Amino acid sequence: MVSHGFVLPTRGVVLSADDSLEQTARVQSEVLGLARRAEALGFDGVWAGDSVLAKPRLEPLSTLAAVAGATESVTLGTAVYLPQLRHPVHVAHQTATIDQVSGGRLALGVGVGVGVEAEHGQLDVPYERRGTLLDEGLEILEGLWGDEPVFANGEFFELRDADIGIRPSGRVPPIYVASATFDPRDGFPRRIRERIADRGDGWLPIGMSPEMYAGGLDRARELVADAGRDAAGFDAAYYQDVVIAETEAAAIEQARDFLDRYYPSWGELSDDDIRRRGAFGPPSVVANHLERYADAGVETFVTRFAATDQREQLRRFADIVG
Repeated sequence: MVSHGFVLPTRGVVLSADDSLEQTARVQSEVLGLARRAEALGFDGVWAGDSVLAKPRLEPLSTLAAVAGATESVTLGTAVYLPQLRHPVHVAHQTATIDQVSGGRLALGVGVGVGVEAEHGQLDVPYERRGTLLDEGLEILEGLWGDEPVFANGEFFELRDADIGIRPSGRVPPIYVASATFDPRDGFPRRIRERIADRGDGWLPIGMSPEMYAGGLDRARELVADAGRDAAGFDAAYYQDVVIAETEAAAIEQARDFLDRYYPSWGELSDDDIRRRGAFGPPSVVANHLERYADAGVETFVTRFAATDQREQLRRFADIVG
C-alpha cells in the first residue's frame, strides 16, 4: 500500500516572514499547524529538510521534536538530513531522544548535499570528503544506538568507550539513502552503492522518470540482498515537488516563483527542468503521475508543495489520494 508524506515548509517560514515575531506566528500555523492538519487528513508522515547556512530554515531535528508533541501517529522524517555537518555523537543523542519522545516514529533520510561547498567550508567540513565523513558518522550513529559502548578510530572521529545512555524506542530508526538526479539503471556511484548495501533501509531519490526509478529500485534491492539483508523490507521512497492548479502553465509558474526564491543560485529554470521535479497541473495530471510512479514501485511518496499556499495544496492533494 502506498503511503504519503508531507514536507514541512521549514524554509518557507523563513523566506516569507519579515521579522522574528512573524516567523514565530508562521512556525505555529505553517509548521506545527500543518503537521497536525496533514495527520488529520490521513497523511502517513511529515518530513523536514536540512541546511545550516546555505538555505536558512528551521533546524530539522528540533522541529521534528516539536512536531512529535503536536501529533500522535505520523512518521517524523528528514528529507534530507546532512549528518556530516554535525558531530555524530550529537546526532545520535538528538535522534535517540526524538525517537523516544515520539514513541518510535523517527525516520532518517540522509545525503551529502550538492552545490553547498560554501556551507561546508564555513563549518570547517571538507566538502570533497563529505561522503566518507557521512559514512563514518553513520557507523558511529548506529553504534551509539546499540547496546554496547562505541570505540572508533577513523579518519575523522576517535571515540573511546562512548555511550549516550539512551536508545531508540523499540526499533532502530530506518535510514533512507537519498540520491540526486542520475540514471541508476546501470548501477549506482560507489559511495551510494555501499551506503545502500551496508545500512540502507530505503531509497529516497528525486528527479527520475518512472522507468529510471523502477530500474534503480531493482538494483538497490539486489545490493541489499547481496549484503545478506532483507530486500523485501527495503522501502521504495520518492521525493517530489507538486503544484496543483487549474492548468499546467499556472502550476509551473507557481513552481518557478517558489524555486527561484528557494534556490536563488540556480538561475532560470526551463519548463522541462521543473517538470522533471514532479507533478504540476490539474488534479487529474497529479493523480496520473502518482499512479505511474506507484506502478514503478514507489511505496512512500515524500511530497513538497512548491507553492506559497501550503494549506490549500495540502487539502487538494489529500482529495486526490484520499
